[in-house]
Amino acid sequence: MTTRPFVFFDLGGTLVDLRGIVTSMASRLQVIHVRGPIPLALLWATKTAARLPAATGPKFRSEREIATNVLAELLRDRNREKALEEATRLVREAWDGYVQRCALHPDVSVAWLRALRSKVAGLGIVTDGDTEAVAGVLAHTNLKGAFDSITISEEVRTYKPDPRMYRTAMESLGSKPAESLFVSDAALDLQGAIQVGMHAAWIQRTSLGELAKPPAGSLVLARLEDLERIVKRYARSGRFELR
Repeated sequence: MTTRPFVFFDLGGTLVDLRGIVTSMASRLQVIHVRGPIPLALLWATKTAARLPAATGPKFRSEREIATNVLAELLRDRNREKALEEATRLVREAWDGYVQRCALHPDVSVAWLRALRSKVAGLGIVTDGDTEAVAGVLAHTNLKGAFDSITISEEVRTYKPDPRMYRTAMESLGSKPAESLFVSDAALDLQGAIQVGMHAAWIQRTSLGELAKPPAGSLVLARLEDLERIVKRYARSGRFELR
């Protein structure tokens, strides 16, 4: 077993603040005079996230397609004419607006990730999303080039917590589950990692209503910097532990 672990991050919610996508959609809904734009935008985001895990294999659909269909349904419930046409335009505009303003969480920086990368055997991202959209976020936040591998749902044709996402990520770096740690704010995503034998680390974020507690056995990070201590302890013991 290597004395250096492999660390994989979720992107949206864990490293990048996702709340901006709700704000961006709410502003578009306000322009077309839809009542309650902020609650509706939040409902749109949470419903979209909830539908991703089922869109796997032959049923795979891009995140933009799913988001568009969800918004069209919500607009039809509000008696909007041409709901699908409006939804298609609004999703595109909201996402483009978000990419231009998206930001890392305050405890994340490119310098810190590069320093962590120098202490591990490999650093990767495992993210749901469309390839073009993920590329835009990485470019805007200057994260492009900070990782050894990036595993994107559109390319794997499935979404977390499908085991294929995590196995593809590990294969890309040649890592084994026992020496791999997945870090996320989403309990469901961590369950998928544990299912394939990876270790899991949970950090609490306030994004898109994710309030579920982490799976049993997950390391709970008080702050993202705790990973530095975990990596050091792994080098000495070959185990992922905080204490």
